Amino acid sequence: MRFRLLQHDDADVVYRQFSDPDMCAFFSEPPCDYAEALEIIEHYRNPDGEDHLRYGMFDKETNAFVGTCGYHFWDPARKQVEIGYDIWKDYWKQGYMTEAMPVLIDICFKRLGVDCIYILTDPRNAASVAAVAKFGFTHAAPCRDTDDGTICLKLLRA
Repeated sequence: MRFRLLQHDDADVVYRQFSDPDMCAFFSEPPCDYAEALEIIEHYRNPDGEDHLRYGMFDKETNAFVGTCGYHFWDPARKQVEIGYDIWKDYWKQGYMTEAMPVLIDICFKRLGVDCIYILTDPRNAASVAAVAKFGFTHAAPCRDTDDGTICLKLLRA
């Protein structure tokens, strides 16, 4: 895969990604409309503050949009950061997160200097839980307050 910031030209695939009911089943936000897809791109390109960054993931050979990944809720004082990702359903269970996760982990531990990386996920999303467990993420108390029933999986700097 290759990673890059999303562009306004990516609006169609971002809209497809974040408006699809199957994709949104485990999201904390409801499906978006096209105008909201443009806002998502703008937010990812120009974050408020510097506590998050999100990349588009694209197949190197076909340039097809695979999904997004990145970090948010970076807390330098507590040396922790939350990561997140979404893979377009046509690419589920094909190893894309296995390729992306080491990149995210490297960014968080080396560039951000955190000691703890966590992910919040819907407990029904068994594929996501299994994907991060391969990298040593384990169940933990939530690192931030949520009211959406998510579980927290945490990876500590070894």
